[in-house]
Amino acid sequence: MAIVSRLLTTRARERPGSVAFLSGAGEQALTWGAVAEHATGWRDMAPPGSRVGLVIADPLTFTAAYLGCLSAGLTAAPIDPRLTPGELSDVLARLRIDVFATDQEDPVISPGLDTVLVDLAGPRRVWTTTTANRPSDGAALRPAVLLTSSGTTGRPKGIPLTERQLMHAAGRVARHHGFGPGERGYTPLPLFHVNAQVMGLLATVESGASLVIDRRFEAGEYWARVERHRPTWLNAVPAILASLAQRPAPPGHVVDGIRFVRSASAPLPPATARAFAEHTGLGVLETYGMSEAAGQITSNPLDPRRRRAGSVGLPVEVDLIVAGPDGRESSPGEEGEVLLRGPQIVREYLELGEHGPERTRPARDADGWLRTGDVGIRDEEGFLRLAGRVDDVINRGGEKIYPQEVENVLLAHPDVAAVAVVGAPHERLGQVPVAFVTTRRSDPPALEASLLAWCEGRLTRYKRPTVVEITDALPVGPTGKVLRRALRSELAGSQ
Repeated sequence: MAIVSRLLTTRARERPGSVAFLSGAGEQALTWGAVAEHATGWRDMAPPGSRVGLVIADPLTFTAAYLGCLSAGLTAAPIDPRLTPGELSDVLARLRIDVFATDQEDPVISPGLDTVLVDLAGPRRVWTTTTANRPSDGAALRPAVLLTSSGTTGRPKGIPLTERQLMHAAGRVARHHGFGPGERGYTPLPLFHVNAQVMGLLATVESGASLVIDRRFEAGEYWARVERHRPTWLNAVPAILASLAQRPAPPGHVVDGIRFVRSASAPLPPATARAFAEHTGLGVLETYGMSEAAGQITSNPLDPRRRRAGSVGLPVEVDLIVAGPDGRESSPGEEGEVLLRGPQIVREYLELGEHGPERTRPARDADGWLRTGDVGIRDEEGFLRLAGRVDDVINRGGEKIYPQEVENVLLAHPDVAAVAVVGAPHERLGQVPVAFVTTRRSDPPALEASLLAWCEGRLTRYKRPTVVEITDALPVGPTGKVLRRALRSELAGSQ
């Protein structure tokens, strides 16, 4: 019996009427008995190993369908439900989806795909393809979950994760955070992302806790929903923390029941962490994860006295080193690329081409290490600090500039709301740093001069932005990561 199927059966037998998942915005909820019953409906939807594209907006319906697919031995492929029809068609083709599962009232039926309509009552097939050939025929892999990389630095690739890898990660999350039947989380993060799936859904199944899920982050409703549902921990990203630091603070009786606020999915600027903690009275547990590791890699300790500001913490049951260009482990205090090794680390990538046979390529080297592309530094006690992405490093005449360092300086300015620093082509130096800034002020020209002067007193000359561009908004992905490639394309197009 599959791991998820066994756990759902156990939870339903021991606590059938206990609430497992709740809607943040409404009164709907799923008991453990309802989750297990929903899962049985997926066993006849498609042959084991079939790829199911989950294009589901309602969070409780997604939860039931996702867990149902894992329980039935199908491959769940979560897809952003906000995609346009053209984008969706492209993704379904590249992922070689066999079954299109959606909660849309009037779904677009593709003649080449089985179509399943999903709600809290369970799945029901509304269209069956007439061809014997299935898109996933000849698939190179049939994982439990097929994710795609965020694509913030290039074309997305397929990340296939086995059920064992996912549940190994969920177990590590549950143990580190002290989850159990008395714990309740609250997450407004997108469920097609690994953070919400493993940290939220699967860690809840693993631990027998409960989870409140919102479709999206709504700043004006956030603390009211926290007060209503009384979670013991909150799952957030830096963009959410920055927004909440500017809203009215939560009442003391709401804060008292919360053990920690977890931040992941994107770098947490120290200024944001300080502003949120001072404003709300809640400490932030900074962590680091990625899809290739089935979620969490490092975390700060639960004990607030042991946390390190500006650090993403210590490895959580995973091998991690910081390595130099020669692949050897760097000494404490020396920067290098973060490498990972362990059973939960993805073994292969899928090349997501629409035509020709499906291909894989190794994700690890001969010694089992995955190169993350993240630049990090470890201290004497092993705490990791991230400096940025290898691909994002700006080479200014031979001098290396890590955008995150410059961004943290700019974010400390009281009039800066958000910032991204990228390299602009330069005829003589190769690249120079340019800062894109969103602001709370109404006079951008005055702010540009103020920020340039601000950097003069806080950054070495070669690290200072040559230009500060005031913009209405930064291009970001669903978890708040800045799409730097879009900014670099903008700069390249202006040359």
